[in-house]
Amino acid sequence: MLVAALVIAGVLAAVLAVVGERLRRESARADAAEAEHARLIAELMRKERELAELKPFRARVEQAPDWIWTADGEGTITYANTPALPVGSTVEQPGRAGVVRRGERTVDTRSVPLDGGWLGVDRDMTEAVPARVAVVRRPVVDGRREVVGYELVGDGSVLSSFPPEELVALAAGRPLWLSLDGDPAPALAAHGLTLQLTADTSVAHARHLREAGFTLALDGYEGPSPLLDECATVKVRAEGRSDEALQALIAEPAARGLTLVATDVDDADEFTRCRVLGFSHFQGAFFARPRGGEGPGTGALASLQALGELTVSDASFEDLERIIGADVGLSLALIRHVNSAYFALPRKIDSVREALTLLGTRAVRRWATVVALTAAADVPDQVIALALLRARMCELLGANEDDRDGLFTVGLFSVADALLDAPMEQVLAALPLSDEITGALLRHEGRRGRILGTVLRYEQGRFPTDAADPADLAEAYLDALRWADDTGRWLA
Repeated sequence: MLVAALVIAGVLAAVLAVVGERLRRESARADAAEAEHARLIAELMRKERELAELKPFRARVEQAPDWIWTADGEGTITYANTPALPVGSTVEQPGRAGVVRRGERTVDTRSVPLDGGWLGVDRDMTEAVPARVAVVRRPVVDGRREVVGYELVGDGSVLSSFPPEELVALAAGRPLWLSLDGDPAPALAAHGLTLQLTADTSVAHARHLREAGFTLALDGYEGPSPLLDECATVKVRAEGRSDEALQALIAEPAARGLTLVATDVDDADEFTRCRVLGFSHFQGAFFARPRGGEGPGTGALASLQALGELTVSDASFEDLERIIGADVGLSLALIRHVNSAYFALPRKIDSVREALTLLGTRAVRRWATVVALTAAADVPDQVIALALLRARMCELLGANEDDRDGLFTVGLFSVADALLDAPMEQVLAALPLSDEITGALLRHEGRRGRILGTVLRYEQGRFPTDAADPADLAEAYLDALRWADDTGRWLA
């Protein structure tokens, strides 16, 4: 009996071992399937965003003319319904599909073999897709430093270069402010568009726009103007003007009850001065600079010290788990964030280890850094949005290099002084950052510093005129802006 019992026990143990191994393999396969599902969901969301961005151009593309042509086997045109492709001219690379140049025109071409030659259709895209001007977005904030609108500033006509839907999207749900440098689409009036007029705008034109439903602002106000009867807002440059000069200048619009916007407000002292004088709205670089308070608190520095450790590029799985796990607030915020719809994960994440396992150390380090930075201090959302924008644009401009994480970190930390209300030198002295990152932030040294400098100049509206790739900068800015808006919504 004993022998039989031992034999049965051995068999059961073997069976349990086999079953356990199979369960382990099945669990591993299930985890891999879930991770792949999460990746596919994220990829699908990215594709949907790309399609949404192209949607405004669909109507224009559908209205574009088609060129029908035939060519012999060498690509020599034998027939075309447009003088842009004269008989006897040559089509390069017949059979190619995609967007190409035909002389001065841009076309989307498709062709198929036909009787030893080619039958082709080109769609003229030159007029269908307008040339896009470089553009930056500047916030209009109130006395609490909260964003109440966004102004889009370009190196050409913004109104003419973007379809209405994209202009609205670039405002990220806020009221949009634009210079009157084209014909505004009537649909924009329903989205709270403020049109900024210059002093030479005719009163009749201003009245027509106001009656069409647009809010009007007189930009660069220099004194009494008949346009004040049509405008709800005046914008006044504060820089270089004394208190007495500003008081005299704004006396009439203030008496009329118009909204007063101070522009070129570059520091906290100027912001305070303009508030005292009666301005209610403000534009300038002041919101991204220290406010002149008591400096960083202990809690904020502790969060940023953890944040500095997260930026170490060779931090291991165990290092990241320890760093994040040591900060309860950071752990909870990260877990809440990875469980948001932004990631669309197939199941709920309950621990930092699970997040690391499912998303990988690179993704978790990046998102933990962002979460830690946004939780470091009580600052306006616009400062966080600016940090995200700079981080993403720095990364995009270095996309062909291996230093994307370093560039992202430099852009993210470029607002650390505003976040902690202290000089950048003092903030960096308290953080375990590398000499490369410190040099890039303080003196724009090295490749990272040069890219950050490029981003800051573009942000200030200093658009490149002789750079090799100004279009790349413009598109990188717009891509970074959309990413920062999306990320900011999920972080909130």
